[in-house]
Amino acid sequence: MAGTRPSIFGDDSSGDEPGADIDLSGFAPKRTTDKAAVPDATVRRTSEEGGFPSRPARPQTPPLRRPVKSGRTVLLNARITQRAHDRFHAIIESERLRFERGELMHRVTLGEVVERALAALERELAQTGHAK
Repeated sequence: MAGTRPSIFGDDSSGDEPGADIDLSGFAPKRTTDKAAVPDATVRRTSEEGGFPSRPARPQTPPLRRPVKSGRTVLLNARITQRAHDRFHAIIESERLRFERGELMHRVTLGEVVERALAALERELAQTGHAK
């Protein structure tokens, strides 16, 4: 393959301007046409004839309750006995029932029960003189 490559910017052998032999007439912008809009009654009748009946709008469902941000963001992972686990969850269940009866203004979480148990332990240690 002897010879040189043709330049994409340069002169071709015809001597015309580069790209003068390319027909770009097919790339003209589209002309806007004023099409009349189809009346709503025609669309409704045609869709029902085709088996696409109109349906009433679905009723709005109330938004889902988002969990309340408690500020508890640190994970505490500990191994406990099954009995301790059951006792924690029994407390949570009794607090849930109090919430449902209206005695409490918020749902009690496991994190809150652990914090309350820690506060009770700290009070007990302070009373016995073993506080930090």
